[in-house]
Amino acid sequence: MTTLGGRTLPAATRTPRRRPGRVRRRPPVVFLLPTAVLLVVFGAYPLLVLVQMSFSDVGPATIIGPWDFVGLDNYADVLGGAEVWRSLLRTVAVAAVLLLSNLVLGFVVASLLSFEGRVTSLVLSVMVFIWALPPLVSGSTWRFLLDDTGLVNAVLGLVGVGPVPWLSEPRLALWSVTAVIAWGALPFSALILRGGLLAVDPQVVEAAAIDGAGYWRTQVQVVLPLLRPTLWILGILTVLYAFKSFDYFYVLTQGGPGTATNTLPVQSYYAAFTDFDMSTGATVAVVAMAVVVALAVPYVRSLRREGDA
Repeated sequence: MTTLGGRTLPAATRTPRRRPGRVRRRPPVVFLLPTAVLLVVFGAYPLLVLVQMSFSDVGPATIIGPWDFVGLDNYADVLGGAEVWRSLLRTVAVAAVLLLSNLVLGFVVASLLSFEGRVTSLVLSVMVFIWALPPLVSGSTWRFLLDDTGLVNAVLGLVGVGPVPWLSEPRLALWSVTAVIAWGALPFSALILRGGLLAVDPQVVEAAAIDGAGYWRTQVQVVLPLLRPTLWILGILTVLYAFKSFDYFYVLTQGGPGTATNTLPVQSYYAAFTDFDMSTGATVAVVAMAVVVALAVPYVRSLRREGDA
């Protein structure tokens, strides 16, 4: 029994005193396990099968069943031909144009959209809509616009300019498709760089303004160096985007006219699913992946050095 204010309380009304218990903590690996399983199933395993296929003789008759190991014969055949080097050159050219547009134009657009307002909100909404469009939809739209009898040539005809073979002239088709890819990738780069600009300390910008620097001089000489880590990451993503931009090329030109717009992904697709030479298609895909890794590793190392500094 317990006495409270002269009254006796029964034992059942007492509040039991809890002993501090030990919280059971799970190791971090438990939370990472589901993600690791998904990465292995949907990432690592298909990649291993792709590499195995590049070292094997795989065709329509042998796609189901054991594959004969041929060593480096597929790589010798692919790298010994001229078409894979032309496709690689086209892919690198696309990556270079995308780097220029994403980093330079993306920074300019992000700087213009770094101010709050209704116009900025409207433009950002349009950019998000463009970025969210599937390449199949936007590519089909641009194929209609850039056709020899499409809307673009119709507008040019109003000012006395003859129809331009945007997609049917071999020397022009590659750059036309590249421009469409750059148009689709620009919103993403502008949004990423805008986020980096908004994270810059306003006091740094104010100090530059006090010293007499104009807006664009401040953006280029003060703000741009602070965005270097963001630019590195965006550069890596842009190179990856250029090497996987199969959708636009397939929808707009299907690799034509002839092979004028054959990039490494397009060549890999046609080798595997048109010529039914799966081993050659896998070999071209592995070559493209090796080029991406070779281009991305220096960026990653530079990013780590800057993070450690």
